[in-house]
Amino acid sequence: MNYSINIINSKMTDMIKFTTILFILLIPIGNNLFGQDFENKEIRDFLISTGEIQEGDRCSYYAYELIRSDELKCSDICGIYRIGAYASHSYTYLLLLDKQGKIFLDCHTDLYQTLKSIFSYFEKNNRCFTDLEKLSYIKEVMDVYQRNNTAIPW
Repeated sequence: MNYSINIINSKMTDMIKFTTILFILLIPIGNNLFGQDFENKEIRDFLISTGEIQEGDRCSYYAYELIRSDELKCSDICGIYRIGAYASHSYTYLLLLDKQGKIFLDCHTDLYQTLKSIFSYFEKNNRCFTDLEKLSYIKEVMDVYQRNNTAIPW
């Protein structure tokens, strides 16, 4: 009898450990899927100006590093980010971030101008990126452009 109680307690303890670990692993995934309480007035204003979100909307939006998919943080000083609203049929835009400021790019109408801006950004910030990273960024920009051209805006 005592032996069976120990087995039940052991199984309950294992189940609690498993549930706790599963919960801890799912929290970051849930934040990425359902949006963070991310607030950046410049990004929000840009998305309002493009019509992706409306003034006063509580619509979630994102800003992720283009290659590593890291979330934009206040401490970031150099990088290329994909930004947009969490909505079907919305476009993805680009944010070029450096010490001098932010440049927002429309990545669905003029590929030439987008690439020209990115090459200029690389020249200005040549110490931030290796050649391999530059090529990876260009590939990702082309992928974003291609996805944007297959999106059907409402």
